[in-house]
Amino acid sequence: RKELIDPQNPVKVPNGMGDFNSVIIIESDEEDKMYLHTLNYQAEDQTKRYNYYLGGVHSPLDRETDIVALLDNQLINSSLIKVEENKITLMFPDDLVEGERFIRVAVRLNGKFSNIQSTRIIDGKPVNNDSPKNWNDAIIYSLMIDRFNNGDPSNDNPINHDSLFAMANYYGGDLQGIVSKINEGYFDKLGINTFWISPIVDNTNKAYREYPPPHRYYTGYHGYWPTSLERVEEHFGDMNLVKKLVETAHNENIKVLWDYVAHHVHEEHPLWKEHRDWFGMLELPDGRKNLRLWDEYRLTTWFEPYMPSFDYTSSKEALETMTDNAVWWLTETNADGFRHDAVKHVPNEFWRLLTKKIKEKIELPDETKVYQIGETFGGYDLISSYVSNGQLSSQFNFNLYDTAIPVFFDSESSFEMLDNQMQKTFQVYGVNHLMGNLVSSHDKIRYMAYADGDLEINDGRASDFAWTNPPKVDNPSSYDKLKLHLAYILTIPGVPVIYYGDEIGMTGASDPDNRRMMRFDDDLNENEKQTLKDVSKIIHIRKNHPALRYGDFLTLKADKNIYAYVRSDMNERI
Repeated sequence: RKELIDPQNPVKVPNGMGDFNSVIIIESDEEDKMYLHTLNYQAEDQTKRYNYYLGGVHSPLDRETDIVALLDNQLINSSLIKVEENKITLMFPDDLVEGERFIRVAVRLNGKFSNIQSTRIIDGKPVNNDSPKNWNDAIIYSLMIDRFNNGDPSNDNPINHDSLFAMANYYGGDLQGIVSKINEGYFDKLGINTFWISPIVDNTNKAYREYPPPHRYYTGYHGYWPTSLERVEEHFGDMNLVKKLVETAHNENIKVLWDYVAHHVHEEHPLWKEHRDWFGMLELPDGRKNLRLWDEYRLTTWFEPYMPSFDYTSSKEALETMTDNAVWWLTETNADGFRHDAVKHVPNEFWRLLTKKIKEKIELPDETKVYQIGETFGGYDLISSYVSNGQLSSQFNFNLYDTAIPVFFDSESSFEMLDNQMQKTFQVYGVNHLMGNLVSSHDKIRYMAYADGDLEINDGRASDFAWTNPPKVDNPSSYDKLKLHLAYILTIPGVPVIYYGDEIGMTGASDPDNRRMMRFDDDLNENEKQTLKDVSKIIHIRKNHPALRYGDFLTLKADKNIYAYVRSDMNERI
């Protein structure tokens, strides 16, 4: 059996697994839409007033039956709600809105519901640029330590192997290189306030052969082949330097997320040698190898024959050990959270236990909020099953990414399709969600390779091109295509993620070509220098306008060529 694209339907989107799905768009009745807008905030006579307006309806409102309003999770007494035609005002005495509170308002009318308006307030005042920051304010910079900046050549020690190509070996980037760039003010100028840093735990010092053809050799330069629970990779530095990096980042108001690998270890890891019963079996009863069976054996499949996968469902000891280890990395280094690898291949039980320990040992004692963002490829049901108050804060929004890429590049695609996916995201996660929005990543083809026409969506040549024909940027206009997509990423709800090199228009095919060494200053051409300036401006627009971080989202127009939307909060409308 083979899935086929509908030949009569030109509308299709990538399915995230190297193929496409045909899409049918169900037309909506524009005349039937109602939308609850924010208006403004007023402080007078020891009373705080929050004003809203319901558009798209003609019937007068009744505060008793039509309006649902909550302060935190408590229904607001109808006596505190004033209605004048379609204008709604919530009136709170000062003592009712002390501290940090959360207002939610929606309208139900004639059997239909409006959007939900959410307003975070601190001592009665809607949050703005002067308010204490939370994770809605995050602008994440994703970097691979070995490929970012070589700050200490003394720890350069590439692996010697006669069949190992340079791009699969260590390049020399290290933790000192990140510290140096913080001190130079690179990230402050760019506008970044959060790091996602590739794994820092010790990896093997040997080259290993990849199982699928053409069986190339790789090293653990990327950090995803752990051989220790607590040692730092010597190519990158030591624990003192790890702590220095976090301290330096915090001094510049930058938070740090460690990339944590919970799914597997490398075969050189002591846990594999001493506790084989903690891991699943490589050999299946039917004679097959349990390798890369992403869905069939989702919770036990191995990525490589030399990377044993934990079987958490059968080993409480493994569950306790690895969740304790994750908490140890946070407490030992004073970091602020995690990017979690291969989330869907680890059972929910693991994430619940880890989050419980983080709350007990860090969040409650320190009165802080740890951010955990996960990586899962799949449908909304699977991805969202890990996002809750008791598990992860968020995951990367690959569903939105997979729709956006072809819409921006395919002249036959319409922004209506992207807007429909955006509305689906809101239905699942709410508008003020913390899902991660990507342009590129260490697992994806670089955006510039699409923009410059070197590769097409789901291009089967991408892996071969990485080794034989690495793309280069030929057209100056391609940089403008990147800026356009970054303008989109940085003005929609969710947490924007800038993959190192996005800010200069770095190109690249599949892994490892999408992990080239970062370049700075005089190593940039004029187009890259201008791109860096323009991307920094776009990032600072998001930093300077709270409506882009906390506001609602109203689509004005979504057609073949235009995507126009309004973001509003109690402070501004953009």
